[in-house]
Amino acid sequence: MYTIIYFSPTGNSKHLTKILARELGLNESELLPLEFTKPNELKPNKHLVLVFPIHGFNAPRTVKRFVKNIPNRLFEKVSLIAVGCNDLWLNNAVSLDLRRTFKKKSITIIVDEIIAMPLTFVMAFPEETKDKVISEGEKKIIKIGETIANNVVSNNKVKLKSKLVNLIGKAESPAARMFGLELHAKKGCISCGICWNNCPEHNINENKKGFPKFGFNCSMCMRCIYDCPEKVITPYISKFLVIKNGYSLTNKEK
Repeated sequence: MYTIIYFSPTGNSKHLTKILARELGLNESELLPLEFTKPNELKPNKHLVLVFPIHGFNAPRTVKRFVKNIPNRLFEKVSLIAVGCNDLWLNNAVSLDLRRTFKKKSITIIVDEIIAMPLTFVMAFPEETKDKVISEGEKKIIKIGETIANNVVSNNKVKLKSKLVNLIGKAESPAARMFGLELHAKKGCISCGICWNNCPEHNINENKKGFPKFGFNCSMCMRCIYDCPEKVITPYISKFLVIKNGYSLTNKEK
């Protein structure tokens, strides 16, 4: 009945998706990571659930591109769950582009919700605050699961001020591309390939010497930086964007 797809560069969305799957009676093996899933190979189903992070008050372009490539009428319904550092009005318009695309595909939108989780760049939450935010997020995803199971339609009205923030936030995408050009691997890189094999935007390639080479398609998802086992990937200038000791869910799977 349900197809659950998640995009989770730093682990927040994946963690919540696993909880949601249990609420909807699915096994973890049935969950589909968006960046490793081909839209044209999806099987028809009644209800698609899409969980994704918020980038600049918008859905990431990785997610928008994926949704555009989903075949028309493949699903009857869709529920959208955005994950960001807050669930305030600033993020209320985050799913606007996705909603428009799904409506063109004649897919009915059931749930459109936002869940707050710890910030994954610039500033690390204090451990006590992070644990509290994670706990509240876990409770909210359970409630959302009940809403989806009961087929209760969300009637969220997006205010103009939220739409303006959403529009301004689109400037993050070109800025992210520039951030990608700053990235480099310092001495100590072991050429493990984790970064270039897992980049959602295929922005990292292996150069002739076996080290990562970064291009102009970065979405600033931070995965390559935080997943590097040697912690040697860093920007030249924008070091303030990276949490000093990396990011992971406290004592939980990433």
